[in-house]
This record gives sequence, C-alpha cells and structure tokens, in this order.
Amino acid sequence: MKETTASESRKSVKITLDEDHSRFGIYGYHPGDPDDLGEIIIIRPNDAFDAADDNFGNKTLKTETFNHSLIITPHALISDWTPRTIDELEAQHFEVLNPRPPQILLLGTGTAQHWPSPQTLASLTNQGIAVEVMDTAAACRTFAILASDGRDVGAALLIA
Repeated sequence: MKETTASESRKSVKITLDEDHSRFGIYGYHPGDPDDLGEIIIIRPNDAFDAADDNFGNKTLKTETFNHSLIITPHALISDWTPRTIDELEAQHFEVLNPRPPQILLLGTGTAQHWPSPQTLASLTNQGIAVEVMDTAAACRTFAILASDGRDVGAALLIA
C-alpha cells in the first residue's frame, strides 16, 4: 500500500477490528487512481487456532488483498465477481447471492457514489433485499459495523 497525504487519507479506510475471527471481515480499503488499481483487504475466518496461541489477544489474522471487485458477507466471499464499474453492473451480476441473499446489501460504487440502473435496483428490491448505495469506502465502514452487530448484511464492492 502506498503512503497517502492527509486529503487522500479521507478516502482510505482502516477498520478497527472486532475480535470475532470466525467470519469474513474487511480490514482496509485503498481507492485506486490512474496508476494504481486500489485494494480491498479482507480478513479470512480462522478455522482453528494453534493450541500454543490460545491467548485471545495473540491470534493471527489471515488477510488477503484483492485488486478487483468482490462481494462479501460475514460467512462468504465471492472474489470472482466480474463487474469493475457501475456502468458494467447488471441485474444478473447479483445472481451469485442466490439462494440466500442478505437482508441488506451495501453497494460500494468506487471512489464516488453512483446509482445503478433502475432495472438493477428493482431486481434486488423485488427479492426483498434492502439496497444502500454509497462509495466503496463508506460501504466498507458500514459493512464492518453491521456485521459486527450480527446483521444479515452483504457488501458488493466495486474497486474502480
């Protein structure tokens, strides 16, 4: 990750960790620019801890950095999600959420908030999914809060 200036840091996100390592989470987000694709850092669940590492404060985080769009829920990661921009986004891109979509879907649209087509939104709301559209940094922060509160939430995060 490159160093950022004070004005750029408002766009980057570093999430304060909750200590539940049994689910997926978002550790950080750094927006892209013309020379950098940007990145989303995901916390992967720990299946089991080493017996020698049973002190709760010393658990090792398993993180993975992605330079492309993805969908995350507390219990699943769809890392091969293909749309990169809001202009590429179509209703069928959300079929990967079936058969059990989240109650709330946060749509992170890149460095700025952009609305998807009415048909794309309608396809989600017709399934009973509450959709919140925001920039990707806000979607990352909101996901961390709602997931740590035990909410049935997902985040579809466009990196570009």
